[in-house]
Amino acid sequence: MKKLFLIPFVLVFIVSCGSSQGDGNTKQNADVAENFIYLVLNEPDEAKKLMHDDFTFRYMGKIPVYAQGSSVIKKSYDKETYFTEFLEVVGALLPDGIVLTPLDVIADEDSAAVIMVGDAEGAYGEYDNEYVFTFKFKDGKIIEVDEYNSDVLVVEALYGNTLWPNSNPPLLEYFWHSKGPNYSEENFQMLVEKWNDRVDQTSCSIDSASVLTPKVENDNFDFIWMLVWPSAGARDACYTEWLSDHEDAWQTDISGIMSNDIENGAFLFSQEVGRFPKAWIDSDTFSHTYYFCNFNEGSDENTLHDYRADLNAILDFSDNHWYTLLEPMFEPEMPSDFVWLDMWSSDDTKASDSEIWNSTDLPIRAAEMATCGTNGITGIDFDGVSVRD
Repeated sequence: MKKLFLIPFVLVFIVSCGSSQGDGNTKQNADVAENFIYLVLNEPDEAKKLMHDDFTFRYMGKIPVYAQGSSVIKKSYDKETYFTEFLEVVGALLPDGIVLTPLDVIADEDSAAVIMVGDAEGAYGEYDNEYVFTFKFKDGKIIEVDEYNSDVLVVEALYGNTLWPNSNPPLLEYFWHSKGPNYSEENFQMLVEKWNDRVDQTSCSIDSASVLTPKVENDNFDFIWMLVWPSAGARDACYTEWLSDHEDAWQTDISGIMSNDIENGAFLFSQEVGRFPKAWIDSDTFSHTYYFCNFNEGSDENTLHDYRADLNAILDFSDNHWYTLLEPMFEPEMPSDFVWLDMWSSDDTKASDSEIWNSTDLPIRAAEMATCGTNGITGIDFDGVSVRD
């Protein structure tokens, strides 16, 4: 990676009131903070001498995982991974380096802050960001560094993602259905056509619809009708129109073939996309796996973020694989800390991707992080078929 350059300047710092010893610590902290980043990228061995054994670095931007592609910044790094992992991400994002100009330093006996401006060219545009690095000291060494900058500029100029922060991922709604005595594939296809005709008669805005059939029989339903809504407003407007003009006739249509309870068997979720596929599935059939997970002791959202960072760094998964995290927009009877949905184009691609996943340390980390299902990491598998695009 090209070296990062610092342009020297006259230090301006706030000296705490107190003893001359305190004044000396303040001056020392200001000097260390001013030079630390330069040493990290140009003389790492010297930088390590300034770092406490319990050193922690955090990037304070709020960038969704999906917007970072395969170079996801983790929640924090220790003294070793700051050099081995974080700087690798920096090198990937800024292969031509950056010029940083310090503007100011503010320091006291226990902390310091350095204000800088940058000059660089990102892969997707000019990257002249503004920075504040805050430092905490313990036993005369740096124990914490936090980096603040414009994460919007990072996303646009370094990751080339213009979807964030204005993107609103579609909502997913699941309707439980049971088969009736007259159910057959022929009758079901007839109902799919009738349903699409009825939807076409409305002003409803529906992104897509699919039918999910569990691979293992379920006591609660035989299959699920899934609707993808562009927004909560679109969903509510369609509900009002459908219930007023079409629900009674639709119940007559499906009588004896299948049944559903729109009041008690509908479940709406928002989502946070974890990673988009390299290419969208061009088939009407697909495979879904849902994981309803609770964190094990010692794990939390930060653990999940770092797990996702390493998962997204794997580039060998099939082109159509992607995943999303679902958040219920209702009060579930058995709440989960997170709901993970994996999507594949077929069972074959799921199997090949699972082999890749199993060849890493991620299965062990997943089992340490969370319990999904009744034991370990157990998902619920569905065969999916699109019924409306």
